Amino acid sequence: MKKVTAIILAFTIMIMFVSCGQRAQEEDEREMTGQKQVPRIARYASELPANFGWFDYEAAALAYDKLLFEEQGDGAYFPLMWQDTTHETFGFAAYVGDDRTGRDGGQEAVATVASVLSATLLGVDKSSQDGNNYVAQLHAYFSPAERVVLNNPGGSSQGASMWYMLYPAILFVQVSAHYPQEAQIREDALATVESWHQAYEIMKETGSFDYTGFNFSSMRPYENGVWKEPDCAAGIAVLMQLGYEMTGRQEYGEAVTGCLDYLEGYEGSPLYEVLLYFAPSLAARMNARQGSNYDIDNLLADVLNGGSIPRGGWGCISGNWGEYCMNGLMGSTTDGGGYAFSMNTFAAGYALADLAKYDTRYARSMGIWYLNAAAASRYFFPGETAAEKQSSTGNEAAMEFIGISGKAVPFEGIRKSGNSQTPWVGGDPTVYGWAQTDLSLYSGAHTGMFAAVVEPTDVEAILRIRCDGAAVVQPGYDTCLLYNPHSQTKKVTYTLPEGKWDLFESVRKQVILEGGENSVVLELGPGEAAVIVELPAGTQITHGAGQYTAGDVWIASDTVTAEIWGLQNNDKVGGKVELDVRAVSTDPETVVSEIVLEIDGKETRYDAGEKVVFRAEEYGTGSKNVNITVRMSDGRTDKTGIRLNFEQ
Repeated sequence: MKKVTAIILAFTIMIMFVSCGQRAQEEDEREMTGQKQVPRIARYASELPANFGWFDYEAAALAYDKLLFEEQGDGAYFPLMWQDTTHETFGFAAYVGDDRTGRDGGQEAVATVASVLSATLLGVDKSSQDGNNYVAQLHAYFSPAERVVLNNPGGSSQGASMWYMLYPAILFVQVSAHYPQEAQIREDALATVESWHQAYEIMKETGSFDYTGFNFSSMRPYENGVWKEPDCAAGIAVLMQLGYEMTGRQEYGEAVTGCLDYLEGYEGSPLYEVLLYFAPSLAARMNARQGSNYDIDNLLADVLNGGSIPRGGWGCISGNWGEYCMNGLMGSTTDGGGYAFSMNTFAAGYALADLAKYDTRYARSMGIWYLNAAAASRYFFPGETAAEKQSSTGNEAAMEFIGISGKAVPFEGIRKSGNSQTPWVGGDPTVYGWAQTDLSLYSGAHTGMFAAVVEPTDVEAILRIRCDGAAVVQPGYDTCLLYNPHSQTKKVTYTLPEGKWDLFESVRKQVILEGGENSVVLELGPGEAAVIVELPAGTQITHGAGQYTAGDVWIASDTVTAEIWGLQNNDKVGGKVELDVRAVSTDPETVVSEIVLEIDGKETRYDAGEKVVFRAEEYGTGSKNVNITVRMSDGRTDKTGIRLNFEQ
């Protein structure tokens, strides 16, 4: 193992191949940064969203917690929360003005359990809040008969969809991880993980996870003939990873791999609701720490691009709706021209937080996404858009509630257009008669999850993204992402915890501070992203086998990034084509061992140093994907591609 010195000067090595192409080209002067471009994010008209403004998500989340659990004010639609004496738990309905308010068993774990997790992430002790143990009361969602957490107290898995069982289970197990002293909740969590492991084994035997739900009474998956939820494999993988960290049981770790393998081989995007949001970070973790080789580009595309197979159009919004920039919001890209949901956006922010930590090649793209999502998510809250664009306007009771609650409760969603307005801030409840308002308590229950990840710095539009997300069992050292969207170098104050600290910058694999206290000023160049790992002062860092460890704890892995230079998507090519393939590796001791070209399913292999040359006429004419895989001497690989128009 090699010790990493305080200043690492040579942190990248470029392996370049002969440049050519079918058209005359000037030398490309852009820097090889090793950063991956995510096409959906690259579509944003500007990395810094127009009319950028910061919304205090932490203040909104804490106000939400106080509104529901402490103040219970007088006025329209109050009280929001009730004591469910039937199931010995607390409850609140999905929406403000919901007729399920006060109905024992009508509350949902996607709201109540999320509210406990959100507040916990922001430092509220939900096991002892005004004399109440709200953590212990979550036991009501565990079914002793079926040995699994369900979405409703006293509910059943029969007829329930996958995400309505798996997502509450993920939230529940994460709550348990924060409160290990709550023995009953821990027992429920581990029983739930084991039940889902059994479900995994059964579905694995069928060769598919493409089902609507799983009946834990009959221990069989089922289809309702209307929709399927293949991204349940992602939800199961998250539960198995949490279970593995809690127990060390090898079969859980093997199930993580089995689920990710299924997602890797799924044709198209399996995204149904929120479960797939966790897959890119989890797969990147497996790549970094276990030496796996999951395709993060494809998983991110499945999450963002709107190409969902089970739920067409589900993905990430891009572009302006009227005068409002909506980049980064999650929901349907096609429903009425676009329909973004607050819960989905907040959940995505929480689930994707680990990605840049485990694969620093995505640091810049994720910095852009978080900046845009954080800027646009403020429009979910009352008063953040013009009054005529909000469904509460004209509803006297709803306006009274907003006057009392302020910005604590967001709207469920934003449509691109509605009621002759662009955009239209509201949701489904008032459209379908589910509630008297579109103010969404289940969405507000997720605000704290988003707030725990995203916070401002002392420089406008440079955010501090906490890259520890759902890794609450064995989180390692605190890690943060910073990204500078400005065209000038910026100096950012980075606040340190109490004590003395070293900082390791993971993108460049470089120690940038030794023995710092209180705060340090960091310089970020234009468009630069940094992933900062906080280490106790004097911690020894070693580098070997492609990994960096600090005090025997993993902190980073080497990466390789392949690029095709000199051509753009949809360029015309013909005759003899020479591709300018370049790769950047963070480990200078590795070299390229092979390049694989794939066009129309035909692979051609090239040795290191050999020109990547092909004849266009061998593949016919038309628009074709040209894919490149670069293999390094240490076994690491990266893929890149371009779409070209082949002509005779």
